Amino acid sequence: MNSKSNTLLLSQLSMALARSRTATRSLAQSRSYSSQVGAAAAAAAATPSALQQKWESAHAKNPAFAVERDLPAPKNRKREIGLFLVFATITWGGGSIIAFNYQRMTSTPVTAALFTARHNDQVREVLGSQLNFTSSFPWISGDISHLKGFVEVEFDVVGDKGVPGRLVLKSRRTGKQNGEWTTTEFYIVMADGRKIDCDE
Repeated sequence: MNSKSNTLLLSQLSMALARSRTATRSLAQSRSYSSQVGAAAAAAAATPSALQQKWESAHAKNPAFAVERDLPAPKNRKREIGLFLVFATITWGGGSIIAFNYQRMTSTPVTAALFTARHNDQVREVLGSQLNFTSSFPWISGDISHLKGFVEVEFDVVGDKGVPGRLVLKSRRTGKQNGEWTTTEFYIVMADGRKIDCDE
């Protein structure tokens, strides 16, 4: 009985010892694998990646590729603003002048004066029958104010005979806004200074 017990005990001890050796080997293999993984990770961390290598290569070829310089100072736009204001003022002023001149050109006093002079016998004899402006957009000097009651305009005319002249019209309104208009001057002055009265 004692012999059998001893045999069984030895057998159990042998199995326990074998298991202990197997566990020791597994632990050693696990530690070796962990050290290998750690070494590989360290090597990977120490070795630059392909993207980093490309960036370093581009930086070496073109240092400006990397934003490592100071930002430029903001531009002084006072000159640009000043030029814009000058341009806007000239444009607005020129447009206003053209608009006011067109208003005078198409006004009733100017068109009526041109029509009346065109049918004047003396004017037809000297300048011709087709009296008109010297250009499609003539400059009308003077001013017209229905509010203040006066008309003072001058502009160049020419007939079909090719003889130029300058038409002068001056008129005043007597009384208030519904008062009568009185023409004080209405004539065409020639280049030699001669005047043709258009009010006859």
